[in-house]
Amino acid sequence: MTSNVPVVLQPDGHLDAMVAWRHRRGGQAQCLVRLYPFDGRIVAVASEISSNDDRYGIADDMPGVAAEALHLAQEHVDADPHRITWLAHHGAFSYHDAFDPDTFTLIPLSWDGQRYEDNLEAHRLLSEREVYDLLGGQTLEPVPRVLAGLGWPS
Repeated sequence: MTSNVPVVLQPDGHLDAMVAWRHRRGGQAQCLVRLYPFDGRIVAVASEISSNDDRYGIADDMPGVAAEALHLAQEHVDADPHRITWLAHHGAFSYHDAFDPDTFTLIPLSWDGQRYEDNLEAHRLLSEREVYDLLGGQTLEPVPRVLAGLGWPS
């Protein structure tokens, strides 16, 4: 496990954190992870940020993201690995030349008792309404604002 700092538990009970891990392609990767607890489950939103090397994208290694985020989830929000819904989040904050609207991809990871496994063919883009419903009606704060709150350089 790498050192994941900073971590901020927000007043509404969700967690904002920077997560760093060794990407399956061999390099160091990083992303913003937000964990939203609802009714005994957690929605984990992993946001690709432009400071992450393009070769080590989150959608290509969600089990790596999830492994690191799970440590935070278990420490701060008492998470069961079976009860976490994983979303990959991309937008203008993800790449230096990106201007596209935010997109959310459902990443249905399976837990084998020790680690997460991914089936890339099962990834599915979500509508704004689906994301809103998954988050219990909460709206995500813009990524640049969350990064600034974590003291992360833009």
